[in-house]
Amino acid sequence: MPTTSDVQEIQRARLTSVGLGTPDPTLSADDGAVARVVARLGAVQSQELHSSAWGVAQRLAAPATLEQVQAALADGSILRTHILRPTWHYVVPEHLAPLMAATAPRVRRVMASTERSYEFDHSLLPRRHAVVADALADGPLTRKELGVALAEDEGAPLDAWHLGQVMMHAELDLIVASGPMRGKQATYRLLPEQRSWDEDEARVHLARAYVRGHGPCRAEDVAWWGTLTRTAARAAVADAGLTRHEVAGLTLWTDGDLPDPAPVGTARLLSVYDEFFCHDFKSWPSLTSDGMPSRWLYTGLVAVDGLIAGGWSRVLKAQTVEITVELTDEPSASVWAAIEAEAARYGAFCGLEPTLVRGTVGKGTIG
Repeated sequence: MPTTSDVQEIQRARLTSVGLGTPDPTLSADDGAVARVVARLGAVQSQELHSSAWGVAQRLAAPATLEQVQAALADGSILRTHILRPTWHYVVPEHLAPLMAATAPRVRRVMASTERSYEFDHSLLPRRHAVVADALADGPLTRKELGVALAEDEGAPLDAWHLGQVMMHAELDLIVASGPMRGKQATYRLLPEQRSWDEDEARVHLARAYVRGHGPCRAEDVAWWGTLTRTAARAAVADAGLTRHEVAGLTLWTDGDLPDPAPVGTARLLSVYDEFFCHDFKSWPSLTSDGMPSRWLYTGLVAVDGLIAGGWSRVLKAQTVEITVELTDEPSASVWAAIEAEAARYGAFCGLEPTLVRGTVGKGTIG
């Protein structure tokens, strides 16, 4: 069983691989940097638009603004779609087809139980998807606008749940993905025809992508991230040309040498569902303190040296952003200074003046 110090050393190496260690000077906030961050991670969970954008931006040497992340979505250099699991993710176009081929079959199986309870009619999907594709031929549309097109074709509107399922299946079938934001409304864009991938070949691509952006990690982490069975994940990892390491009784994988660990005292204010902890971290020993409030998982996590040290929340106002942190232990002066630096970076991302206080989290905005 690895000790806390063993796990901390592994986690500091993972901070480097996921882009949260010493900032990579090649990842400055230029026009292609946002896409390079997403490509490095394989995919980025993104159901919370504001928070997930921060998760991408904070990995840049000079953090991007929210507008720069939204610009990457608008020009299609990153896409937002349902992939890996039945939730939203950012993904770059070159990863879209293989990751979808690897994960869509199991995502559909996860969706099937609820669809049976709603008597969802899969036989109608080809016609409905043809209507969607025809409507999008002239440019991106909101879900509401696509609902109008479907209602005109069918003579009756679909309810919100059925419309959502129609669009999710269109994403899984690589017909659509995200378009530019229209104010606060998301849109869909029509995708070009995608290369066909063999499912086994796609799973190997997924394993390589995950390990490159998250290692050192276990095959079980690949399984969780990609909604794969553990057997399938182990086979994909074994075929992906990766490097095996035996560390403190754990079998870990990288795409080469173990990454240099992040500097001692590295502190990060992580986005909700950040990719650093986007695995079955509860099965890792020593990552969490006993009695850690579950509400932290739905605001944001404070990570110090790769371990969960607290939670944070934020309230966005017209001119300021109020940041509250709640920590398991009293921070050293250097750790608190690192948290203050993170708060300053977050303020720059938002374009707001940050204030930082200690207190109970849970009332801030996350979306």
